[in-house]
Amino acid sequence: MDAHDYATALRRRWRSVLACVLLGVAGALLATALMPRTYTATAQLFVSTGDTRSDTAYQGGLFTEERVKSYTRVVTSPAVLNGVIDTLHLDTTPGRLAGHISAQAPLDTTLVDISVTDPSAARAQAVADATAVQLTRYITTIEGAKGNPLIRASVVKGSEPPTTPSSPRPEVNLAIGLFAGVVLGVGGAVLRHATDTVLRTADEVTARLGLGVLGAVPPPRRRRLRAGPPAGTTRRTEALSLLRTRLRFGVPDGPPHTLLVAGPRPREGRTRTVLDLAGSVARTGLRVVVVEADLRRPRIAAEWGLARAPGLTDVLTGEVPVERALRSVGDTPVRVLTAGRSSADPATLLSSPALPRLLRTLAADADLVLVDSPPLLSYADAAALAPAVEGVLFVVRAGRTRQGEARRALDTLAAVHARVLGAVLTGTRAGRLADWRPPPDDTPPPARRRPERAEQPPPPAGPEHSVSLPARHGAGAAGHEDRAAAGPRRN
Repeated sequence: MDAHDYATALRRRWRSVLACVLLGVAGALLATALMPRTYTATAQLFVSTGDTRSDTAYQGGLFTEERVKSYTRVVTSPAVLNGVIDTLHLDTTPGRLAGHISAQAPLDTTLVDISVTDPSAARAQAVADATAVQLTRYITTIEGAKGNPLIRASVVKGSEPPTTPSSPRPEVNLAIGLFAGVVLGVGGAVLRHATDTVLRTADEVTARLGLGVLGAVPPPRRRRLRAGPPAGTTRRTEALSLLRTRLRFGVPDGPPHTLLVAGPRPREGRTRTVLDLAGSVARTGLRVVVVEADLRRPRIAAEWGLARAPGLTDVLTGEVPVERALRSVGDTPVRVLTAGRSSADPATLLSSPALPRLLRTLAADADLVLVDSPPLLSYADAAALAPAVEGVLFVVRAGRTRQGEARRALDTLAAVHARVLGAVLTGTRAGRLADWRPPPDDTPPPARRRPERAEQPPPPAGPEHSVSLPARHGAGAAGHEDRAAAGPRRN
C-alpha cells in the first residue's frame, strides 16, 4: 500500500476511526472514574558520616554515598517494618506493608526518599514518617557503637499529608485512551482496506478488473420507472445520458445494435439499468426494443405497468408470433418483449437457435435491442445469451459486488467469447448536488436561446423524424399498439 491507499482508507472509514477514538477516550474516562483514589506520602532522610575531620570528610562522603544504596533495600525489611507496625498498631504484616513502600537514593546525594501509597492521605504520611524514624534507628544500631556511630541519619522531610491523589491520573489515562483509540482506529481502517474486496468506485473497477467504466449511475429516487422523459434533469438522467453517449461514440468498432445487460449477482441494478437506458435512448428519437430474457424473476412488465401477455417464452416455443408479443410503452419509441409464461427449463430455451434469429429480426426494425438477463453466477442463462448479442454491458453494484465474484462472472463471459464493452457502476453516491429543474415560466431565458423551441417535446419517431444510425436499419418505428400488432417494418 502507498500513501494514496492509506489516505483512501482513512477517508472512506473515518467514521470507524472516530468511533474508536471516542471509545478510547470514553474508556479512559470510565477507568478514571472507577479506579480507587490513592495518595503517596514521602519522607526523606539525610545520611552523613560521623567523622568530622576535614582531611577525611571527602572520603567519608564517598563512603556514605555507597552506603545509602544499601539503605534503600533495608527500608522494606522486617527489621524496620515490624517497628512501624508496632508503633502505629497496624493490622497487617511486614510483607503486605512492604508492597506499599518504596525507597530510592537520588544520584550523587546522600539522601534516602521513602514513599508510601495508601487510600488515606493521613495514614500514608504516618507510615512514611514512622518508617523514616525506624530506619534511622536501625542505621544507628548497625553502623557503629553506641554514642559514636559511623553513619548518622536524620529525617529532613515529612509530616505533611498529600492534598491530591497520586492515582488515578486523568491526564495520563486520557492520553493513553486517545492514543489507543487512534492506533486501533487507523490500524483497523488500513487492515480493512487492505483485505476489502468490495468494488466501490470506478477507479477500483478499472484497476481490479481491467474493465473500462462506461457510466456511474446513482440510485433512483422513485421506485416506479417510466420510459418517457422525466419532469426535470437529475443526476441519474445525466449519468444515463453520458452512458448512452459513450455507448454510441466511445465503443471501438461502432455501437452495438443488440446489447445484453448482465451482472454477477442479484440486486445489482441490471433490470433498472435496462429500463432507464431504454428511456434515455428513446428520448433521442431512436427506436428501442427491450427483451426480458430474465425468465427466472421477470420484473419489467410490473415496472412499466403492463398487463400479463404472451412474451419471449411463447415466441421461442413458436406458439405466438413476435408481432403479437411486442408491445409499445406509452407514446415513446420503446417496445418491449416481456418474459411471457414461465418455462420449466429457461437455460435450454434461451440456448435454442431460435433466440439469435429472434434478436436479428428485432434488430432489423430497431436502432437498439436491450436484453435483460439473470445473474451470471446464479444461472447459465446469461452465458447462453451472450454469444447471441453484439455486446455485453457488465453491471457492478457499488459497495456490494466483490472483486472475486466479478472476476468469475467475467471469466464466464470470456469462456463463451462474449464481447464485453465495459462496466456500469450502479448505486454510486455522488456529491450532494441539487438536481436541475427547468426555470419557471416567468424567468427570462438565457441569451441566444429560443425558449419556444426548448420547451417543445422531442419529435416522435417515424418516417419523417427517424434518426439514422446503421444503414442496415429501417427508418420506420412502431410506437403504438396497432403498429406492434402489424409487425416490425423492414425496408
